[in-house]
Amino acid sequence: MGHHDSNPKTKQEILETAMRLFAEKGLENVNVADVVKEVGVTRGAFYHYFKSREELISSVMYKSFSDNNPFILAQKQEGLNALEKLRYVFKIDLRPRLDMSDSLKVEMQEMADNSVVFKNELLSQVNVVAPHIEKLLLEGNEDGSLSVKYPKQVSQIISLLVSSWLSSFAFHVSYGEYADKVSFLEQLGEVLGVPFMDEELKELFLEIGRK
Repeated sequence: MGHHDSNPKTKQEILETAMRLFAEKGLENVNVADVVKEVGVTRGAFYHYFKSREELISSVMYKSFSDNNPFILAQKQEGLNALEKLRYVFKIDLRPRLDMSDSLKVEMQEMADNSVVFKNELLSQVNVVAPHIEKLLLEGNEDGSLSVKYPKQVSQIISLLVSSWLSSFAFHVSYGEYADKVSFLEQLGEVLGVPFMDEELKELFLEIGRK
């Protein structure tokens, strides 16, 4: 049996190196061989921590979220109530998607078609992102900007709908149907006591759909 590096620092180094290479060369231009060569470990060591390139990408996306948590940025904005902070989070998350290259779109499509990546994304939304939304919903109940009866469940629904149900990579629909989805999400938010879809945010969603 081959020797596997069991040093936890190795996993962190692989993640940090992958993040840097993805940023420098683009997600679509970096493979496992590039990462292990840069880190100086064997493929066996890599696969000891990550089952596949797709699992590495999922881990990098999670780390990127943790390192640049938009909810923390929102809390630093002065003078915003909870509803305004929630809108702020969605806007800074959506804007980069407008400039996505065609090659990156292909890569994202391949990831969406991968069952492991898709499952990890759903779990991440429920276990990582939704609790941050729930915290804002509870804050909104306190400051009067929101009125949500089931904050935990509503936070999970909103997180899953925005990340997956509205994703053109996961669900291929016409622009007309996509626009109807956006309008439905706007109405659903109002019914659930979370009217987060203002005109600017709605236009961002629609612009992503047009592209």
